[in-house]
Amino acid sequence: MKRAIGLVFIFMMIVFAIVFVSKNNNKSVSSQRKTVVTTIYPLYFITKSIVGDTVEVKRLIKPGNEIHSFSPTPVEMVVLDQADLLITLGSDLEPWTQKLAGATSVEVLSLEEGLDLIHMGEAHHTEHNEHHHHSGINPHVWLDFGNDIKMVHMISERLSKLYPDHKAVFGRNASALQERFRKLQKSYADGLKTCSKKTLLVGHDAFAYLERTYGFKTESIMGIFAHSRPNAARVAALSEMIRARGIHYLFTDPIESSKSALQLATDMNLTLEPLYALGNLPLGAEEKGEDLISLLSLDLTQLRKGLECR
Repeated sequence: MKRAIGLVFIFMMIVFAIVFVSKNNNKSVSSQRKTVVTTIYPLYFITKSIVGDTVEVKRLIKPGNEIHSFSPTPVEMVVLDQADLLITLGSDLEPWTQKLAGATSVEVLSLEEGLDLIHMGEAHHTEHNEHHHHSGINPHVWLDFGNDIKMVHMISERLSKLYPDHKAVFGRNASALQERFRKLQKSYADGLKTCSKKTLLVGHDAFAYLERTYGFKTESIMGIFAHSRPNAARVAALSEMIRARGIHYLFTDPIESSKSALQLATDMNLTLEPLYALGNLPLGAEEKGEDLISLLSLDLTQLRKGLECR
């Protein structure tokens, strides 16, 4: 056991040495490279849509990974240290980014102060306290399209100051992206205007921003974190709610894996359907041509199905 630990330590030291030498031998190259790093997928999508091919955009959290418990590797820390900018929702919404700011010299763009946030204590739906992030703020801010429009503006403004030669390109791309989000706003408002049901059963408690805007309610099996698990009392309460309200569907994010959701669907004869929370993408989604906008459009179709909208 001690020998194995020693080998792991030696391996890590070799990795650090290689990365350190590479970093210092290529300072002149890295100083000329335009690189921006983002945390979650929505920020990557927005930033990449704004810059096009003018700037390299990297993401710390790769497709298929759970976003709430992310921890960067040593190599990712070096990549981050060499970048021009880190774009994050902020330390309240992504607490793990505090460590990054202290461990690297990268500039940070924190977006949370400019967004319309759901704070603890606001009445939205939950019967269990996990609906709110431990900071007291619900982190799924990208499911408010008004917030998306604001994030596009803030990111475009900061990038234009960082790379002034590309300001015109950034401005055009940002305006086009904001228009796409405005169209989504209208589609959701029109599509969810007349629905016979007001309650949706979901796996992951991620949809408070949509609820606030469009007037429906979700009941979730898991809490705000996709890896949390319900207790017996919660499952019993959900079973009674399903019977009382005539619920036929259980919507889960394809990136989740929940035995509790599968068991409840089996026990209550529910049809499982996808509904994307979009903090990240499932593996293979981008290869199929899917992105934030297309999957939000698919979510509207699913919401209309579950809420029985006309």
